[in-house]
Amino acid sequence: MDIVAIVLSLLFIFFLFFFFYTTGKSCPGGAKNPPGPSKLSLLRNILQTVEKPHRSLADLSRIYGSVMSFKLGCLTTVVISSPETAKEVLKTHDHVLSYRVSSDPVRAAGHHELSLLWIPPLARWRFLRKITRNQLFSTQRLEATSAIRTRKVQELMNFVNKCCERREAVNISRASFITSLNIISNALFSTNLANFDDSKTFHDFQNVVIRMMEISGKPNLADFFPFLGFLDLQGARKEARLLMHKLFRVFQGFIDTKRSSTSRNNNDMLDSLLDIAHKKESELDDNNIKHLLLDLFLAGVDTSSSAVEWAMAELLRNPKMIVKVQEEIRQVIGLKGTVQDLDIVKLPYLQAVVKESLRLHPPAPFLVPRKSESDDVQIFEFLIPKNTQVFTHSN
Repeated sequence: MDIVAIVLSLLFIFFLFFFFYTTGKSCPGGAKNPPGPSKLSLLRNILQTVEKPHRSLADLSRIYGSVMSFKLGCLTTVVISSPETAKEVLKTHDHVLSYRVSSDPVRAAGHHELSLLWIPPLARWRFLRKITRNQLFSTQRLEATSAIRTRKVQELMNFVNKCCERREAVNISRASFITSLNIISNALFSTNLANFDDSKTFHDFQNVVIRMMEISGKPNLADFFPFLGFLDLQGARKEARLLMHKLFRVFQGFIDTKRSSTSRNNNDMLDSLLDIAHKKESELDDNNIKHLLLDLFLAGVDTSSSAVEWAMAELLRNPKMIVKVQEEIRQVIGLKGTVQDLDIVKLPYLQAVVKESLRLHPPAPFLVPRKSESDDVQIFEFLIPKNTQVFTHSN
């Protein structure tokens, strides 16, 4: 019997087990289980979420309601898809629904144990969150890096102008990715990681970042059936480990360079992290720093560039909107030709375009999956069982 037959047999056995195990359970206190597709549709439920899952689940939520439950293999999943129910999850019951469900590729290289995104919301999480808030997202830090953002946007505009002069098409994907990459790399390392004339470096980083985002969010059999995890049937864990180590080598190079330097200006995130690491009894070491940098790097680069790409694509489909955006920009920016952070509040129509584009094409449609840590979580009249994966989804 080959491995495929063995895997199919195991899937069938566990299908029967979980069907009978989950049938007939009652909820205490008058609460009830959220409605959803039949548990007999186990494999069908998985297939429904493989391609464009955010749209598939939006269609299903119109049938079963704003609190919907179904099985993804061994994983019980609840989808929240209305503002009222989302408030219950993100605010009212946040204390018991703030734990995260990490995917199998994320667990490669132990990232789920060191990542700000995936570790439990306990002391270590609060420590890392405080560092990022103070050293990267505070008002003082944002003001200090304002000149960097302005300079990188100006470099983007210069590149677009050169393309226009040469009558060349502008590759929006490439241009926005390089701009986002350099804004993030300057905030983290005080250096550019790519430029508009270096195609190889750009492709190397784009391939790593996009592929990491793809395999982290792609449906994986090891998540639905954990007992199959050691087989790594889709090769996602192996690939994720290779990609992580490729970025870790880049980060370690910056760490070594900073340490060997005779002076540091404390102008970037890595300078601050190394200063904290040098303190007595610090919880940070090189490995922790690299995993934190990985979170910030991946979360900042692809999401920003893809948002710009989608916004431009939607504008190209709506020529009247392009005219309105252009008129507003000309009125606000005028002849100065330089866009600054303070100009954003004066561009309400452009802000509306960006918000609508994010609504249609959210970079992370389900946010980071949450997990119930208690058996008594109740969203309106529905009970959310312990260890249930919770998706917050916008229709």
